[in-house]
Amino acid sequence: MKAYSLQTQILVELPGPIVYRLERRDGCGGAWLVLTDDGFILDDEGVMPKPVTGNYLDKALFNGICQYRARNFSDETSAYDYTGWLRCGTTDPIGYMYGNYHAPEGSWGDILTTDDIRGYLWGVDFRASNGASYTDAQIQYFIDAALTGVERILNITIKKTRVVCEPARRGLEKGKDYDEAEDYYTFKRERVERNGMITTRRRPVISISRLDLLNRNDRIVPLLQASTVDHTKGQIKTFNRLPRQSDSMRGVETAIYPYGAETLERNLFYAIDYVAGFESSDDVPMDLREIIGKQAAVSLLNIIGRGLMSGFSSSSLSIDGVSESFSSTQSATSAYYGADIKQYESEIKDYIEVNKLKFGFIPLGSL
Repeated sequence: MKAYSLQTQILVELPGPIVYRLERRDGCGGAWLVLTDDGFILDDEGVMPKPVTGNYLDKALFNGICQYRARNFSDETSAYDYTGWLRCGTTDPIGYMYGNYHAPEGSWGDILTTDDIRGYLWGVDFRASNGASYTDAQIQYFIDAALTGVERILNITIKKTRVVCEPARRGLEKGKDYDEAEDYYTFKRERVERNGMITTRRRPVISISRLDLLNRNDRIVPLLQASTVDHTKGQIKTFNRLPRQSDSMRGVETAIYPYGAETLERNLFYAIDYVAGFESSDDVPMDLREIIGKQAAVSLLNIIGRGLMSGFSSSSLSIDGVSESFSSTQSATSAYYGADIKQYESEIKDYIEVNKLKFGFIPLGSL
């Protein structure tokens, strides 16, 4: 299901020959309205929904944002398919900065809107000296890049991500069944005996759906029902007794044969499926959101400054005793918005230094 805003109208594309029930929600706090022969109205008792197939052009819009959802018309148990927020008519700025944005239902949402980024660059003209304007799609690219960059710097996952083990072997499809694949976690008896936990490669963790202790061929012990998780640190704690080297379980015997008990740890692994990140963009801490906005703003200031005045420091003009001079902060090696860039970069650096351990860990090793 896709939808496209035409400013005064919205085109909704519904795939396949299926007959759909179409609903719309006006504004972040609006109720879902069902499409009938009389337009979109509240789904009260006695309302007769209008079946829809193919494309639907919605002309009865108001100024603001709206969202659509649809399901199989004849199957009340079928799942809804959702669109994101769509702008319609003439709207004021929309975003977390303006207090009028929330993650749309059925979607993770946007960490920041393009209007939010314009707020971080308040007063900056997004139009180059040749008249070309910076588009929302271009701004969105730098928002996504800043989100990924901050995730890497802090060693955390922000956007909700479904992580699974061995997807190809299980016939799972990327994008539909999972987002990222991970390898097995190595079994370490000393680590579990000392700490009673497994540290996931991503954090924070929303939920765990699979936790198995495996050998090369068979599942040995399902641990999910006897485990708990520290969501912030991404640590899974198990309550079951570990299999001893003297145990006669078929899986353990298969794992260590014929090399002996000393190779037990080389043949036992954890297979973990989990969901990492924050449940929605609304759940991301405000200070973390602000740093992502500043990171995107720095990238944009570099490009927008060059578009306004590239490599220009000063000029002067004199005609018949009348002179005029102009000087900027830019030069061949200094950006036009150099002072703003420096300020934002300083604030980002200070935040990372203070908060890196809040979200991640110190990497340690030994020889």
